[in-house]
Formats: sequence, C-alpha cells, structure tokens
Amino acid sequence: MNDIIGKKQRDWVTSMKGQKYMLQDPTLAEYTSCSERVVTPIYPQDASLIVSLLDLHPSTPDTEDRTKEERLEIFEAGTGHGSLTLHLARAIHGANTHAPNIPSSATTSEDEEGDAYGVWRANRRALISSIDASAAHSSHAQMVVRNFRRGMYYPHVDFHVGEIVDFLSSRLASNKDEPFLTHAILDLPDPSLYLEILSKALNPFGKLVTFSPSVTQTLNSFQAVKEQRLPLILEKVLEVGAGFGSGGREWDLRSVLPKSRQQNVKQIERHSTNVSGDTMLNDEETETSQTNSESEPDVEPWQDTSQEDLETVCRPKPGVRIEGGGFIGLWRRMHF
Repeated sequence: MNDIIGKKQRDWVTSMKGQKYMLQDPTLAEYTSCSERVVTPIYPQDASLIVSLLDLHPSTPDTEDRTKEERLEIFEAGTGHGSLTLHLARAIHGANTHAPNIPSSATTSEDEEGDAYGVWRANRRALISSIDASAAHSSHAQMVVRNFRRGMYYPHVDFHVGEIVDFLSSRLASNKDEPFLTHAILDLPDPSLYLEILSKALNPFGKLVTFSPSVTQTLNSFQAVKEQRLPLILEKVLEVGAGFGSGGREWDLRSVLPKSRQQNVKQIERHSTNVSGDTMLNDEETETSQTNSESEPDVEPWQDTSQEDLETVCRPKPGVRIEGGGFIGLWRRMHF
C-alpha cells in the first residue's frame, strides 16, 4: 500500500510476490461494483440503461441568466448504495460550471470557501435530489459519491433523509403547487404509493422510472394509475438483471378490450344501425366483418370504453431469451 501512495497512472508497482501491476483509475462501473456496500447496488448495466431511458440532453452553461423553470432536476427516491446517483450525476455534469473546492464537514457557512460553494450550489442549472428513509444508507451513499474521482460529481447531488411525501409536499408548497421536477426515479418496494404526489411534482411530459424486483409491483402501479386516473402513461416495461447485457427484455403491460367483447360491441352497433335504418348490412358483409374481428389481436381500448370491460395484459414480448431480476417501468407525465 505504501508503494502505491504518490504514484501516477500507468506507473508500475511490484507485489510482495514479485508480480508487477500497472496503476489505473477505476472506471465508474468498476468503482460502483467493487466499493464497500451496505445495501445491494443497482449494477452498472442497469444504471446505464435507466440513464439512457431518461434521454438527457443538458446544454452547456453560458453567460446568460437562467430562469428557475429551465433548471433540470432529477428526483431519486431510494438512494441506497449511490450507484445510480453517480451515473445520473455524470450525465448532467456538463450542464454546470466548474464547482469551487468542496468544503470539509468542519467548514462553516461563514468561511469564504463555504460562501463560494454555497453560491455556486444555489445557481446550479442541473442537480439530483436524492432521498432515502435511512440516514445510514444516505450517509454511506454520500461517501461513495464523494470518494469517486476526488468528488467531481458530488456537488451536483443534494442528499436528503426523510419521507417522500413530506419532501415533495414541502417543495410543492414552496413552489406554489407548480411542478418542478424534470424526471423522477423510484427504486422502492411499492412505487404505487407515491405516484399521485409525483404526478403533481413532475413537469408535463417528464419521465418517471420505476425499478422493482417483481413485475407484479409494476402491475400494481399500472392499476393504481387507472383507479386514481393519474396523468401518467406507461410507455415501456423492461426486464433486467445481472449476468446479461444492457437493453433488457420488453414486456407488454396494458389494458385491452378482449376480442370476444369487441365482437359483442360490434354486434350491438350493427343492430342499432339496422334498426335505425341508416345502414343495412347484407349477409356477405356481416360474415366478412366477423372473420376480420376473429383474426385481429386484442387492441387497446378507445376512450369511451367502460373500465369494467377492460382486461390487463401482462406478458413478455417475444424476442431474445434472457434471464434476470428486476423490472423497469418507463412512464411519462402527460398534460391533458
């Protein structure tokens, strides 16, 4: 260990057994996988996939004043190990100017260094707000983020300890109930409990990512959105896990009107039309219509369909066979 201290990248060191090693900085994937953990981290391939789903395009800072509405803020609930936090912070790193020296824990706000750092943080154009219910987990995640590359991504993250509803409600109240989040991520056992408050805090067309160990938890969120009539649309469900490449297997999770009920609706419509005398169908046209309906798959419902007539589809889409754990749900906050 003493031989390594003070060395530079690509310097060689010799082990006690005479084996030579070249020194290199760890990559982000290596660092998050090998760093000490108190909880299971989101593995690098899954964290990279989540970041790519958000499709972030932060612009570089310039001399123009930026309004509050232009700030990019990503909310992460379930800080955990800090692996995903680091990947998110790297994605928005270019949107902020160079940060002043990070003050030590002993530095007070009255110090010049603390003042400069505080002013810089108040004027950030992009940030991650990460919350965890466990103070121990949040403290460990701060250490993980701060120890990577001398804390180059640490200034972009605000760490919080507490309850999600309390935090978001307080921020909404201070923002006059106007949405303020660009995107949000829920790495929680039951994300359905927080969809209502998040739908209020998310900007229109902002993305929400839910990460759950079971597809039934994603299904519960889907049902909660329907029952509460929340302005969230489920765009994609992906199965991911350690041991295979990024991308995941896509699942089909949506509400449909079964073919049998489609035929019943069409028969009622034809009967109503015949009785009114507007249009008369001959036997050949009726047979063709029934044949087409039998060959068509279940389709998504139209707006006037009763919720009682709908059934939920939850099945993997055909494609490459993979094995793995968690499920990612990609939602979008719509503006009606």
